[in-house]
Amino acid sequence: VPDASVRLGSSLDPNAIREGTDVYFDCIVKAHPAVYKVEWKHNNKTLTRNISQGVIVSKHSLVLQGVSRTTAGNYTCVGFNAEGEGSSPTFELNVMYAPTCAPNQPRVYGVAKQENAEIRCVVDANPPDVEFKWTFNNSAESIDVQASHISRLGTSSIVSYTPMTELDYGTLLCSATNKIGKQRQPCVFHIIAAGYEFMTAHCRMVCA
Repeated sequence: VPDASVRLGSSLDPNAIREGTDVYFDCIVKAHPAVYKVEWKHNNKTLTRNISQGVIVSKHSLVLQGVSRTTAGNYTCVGFNAEGEGSSPTFELNVMYAPTCAPNQPRVYGVAKQENAEIRCVVDANPPDVEFKWTFNNSAESIDVQASHISRLGTSSIVSYTPMTELDYGTLLCSATNKIGKQRQPCVFHIIAAGYEFMTAHCRMVCA
């Protein structure tokens, strides 16, 4: 039965692979009789050649062009000969990337004057050690939110916000940075007067 192992390209550091990097693997197979086929698997799903998605399979090699966070995961190769098949130990590919906004977050907060609201910003990042910056925008100005109003827990940050006047309604922007880089597009949260949130939602259903 073939004895297989996965080897990362010698020029690559497994602890420093970033989104956009080209990654290549070799399948090292010891077998007698010789193998007639080698398969590659990603998270237990067989990989096939797909140029448009940057997956190139050739004999004992696998090339992944411009890797992304979805490319990360467990890779194995399987050798086949007349005696049977042999699968390699798993190679875990870790792909690092700058922060991006996590999906499915509340983006509109209805807050009354002098009412305190906690606005939560969640990002997806690898490595997850991130620093946050919050900025408030209204029609008149853009202001950095003071650090004393900001707390952080892992890849989420909460700003404690209390509108005092009409000028305190507007947009809060949250952006994070890790060692890979700064978030390209900030997370955007709209602070509106309480009650108006219901009216706009109601009008979307009735006024359209």
